Amino acid sequence: MTTRAIRRKVRRQADESAPAGNHCRALVPADGTAIRKKIKAAYEKARREVDQSQRVLDQFQQQDQPQFTRWLNSHFGATLTELRELAAKLSADEALVMMVEDEVMFNGVSYARAYQRVTAPPPEQPESPPPPPPGGAGQGERGGRRNPFENPFGPEAGWGDPNDPEDPLNAFFEQLFGEGGPGRRPGGRSGTAAGESALDADAPPPPTAQRLKELYRTLVRLLHPDSQREMTPQKTEWWHQAQAAYEAGDVAQLEVILTLCEIGESGTTAHTSASLLQRITAQLKSSLRELKRQLTERRREPAWNFSTRPDRHVLADQVRRQLTADLTLMRQRSQEMQRLIADWKAAAERLKPERKRKTKPRDSEFLF
Repeated sequence: MTTRAIRRKVRRQADESAPAGNHCRALVPADGTAIRKKIKAAYEKARREVDQSQRVLDQFQQQDQPQFTRWLNSHFGATLTELRELAAKLSADEALVMMVEDEVMFNGVSYARAYQRVTAPPPEQPESPPPPPPGGAGQGERGGRRNPFENPFGPEAGWGDPNDPEDPLNAFFEQLFGEGGPGRRPGGRSGTAAGESALDADAPPPPTAQRLKELYRTLVRLLHPDSQREMTPQKTEWWHQAQAAYEAGDVAQLEVILTLCEIGESGTTAHTSASLLQRITAQLKSSLRELKRQLTERRREPAWNFSTRPDRHVLADQVRRQLTADLTLMRQRSQEMQRLIADWKAAAERLKPERKRKTKPRDSEFLF
């Protein structure tokens, strides 16, 4: 038996012993309940921690800090007034010293001459002609042009059905998106660039831009201050975030804000996708880090937990010692500034008035 025949026999035996290939392409359902449950638990934990940290910060800003300010003014009002006046005077003296030192450094003159230049009265300036009268009837409010800062959503306008053509929000959308008016595109780009054809200008917007506009429309109707009976701090924050996301063209962020609004209204996350819920959780954790940073800074202030503090007499002694030390240090610094300025002033009075030097005009032929 030849070597070639042996090889063919070995290959045939290997093919016969190999299992048949599986040509089935059936889909196997995957159970995502455990993953969604884990994501939902992380979201609820982040939501609770954010709400708790925000409540603590609100208590400090609305109760502790105002009460501490009233208590401080009632017990140390005279000392605080003296500190404010002395601080303003010291700031003016330090600014004068800095100007004199700059004059010495850049012009190479003595401190007395620099003080004389800095404190010299400015030259009289000729009176500027009166401004021209306003334009004709085509300008200003008399000409019928609408004030661009006028609020089109006043209380008298009312808020109707979103599909109502007379809804005052429609004028807002026409100005914002350019619907029916001069070309304005979503994302804050108005008009058509020079060189674009009329066909390009009239072409329908891309899907991303259309989605951006639809999301912003919905959020304007949900969060606009004039459409709210009560504008809560949370809605105010969402409203500012929605404006920033629209200006940046961030569709994903607008979807997150809209989902947060829907969760706030329904109180459930059953209809929220796991990926979107995970993105919202990441933003909540970022907000939580910022809140914890603010709370760490507020805990160092003497007003922390002032509304529930029983030992206010101990705090009064600490504040009195601190204010006394600050006042003593500021008085010393002010006296040093005053002595320095007085020495410069006395030396400047002994100087002769500075004569203006006549500068010879340059020859235009030699520029250097």
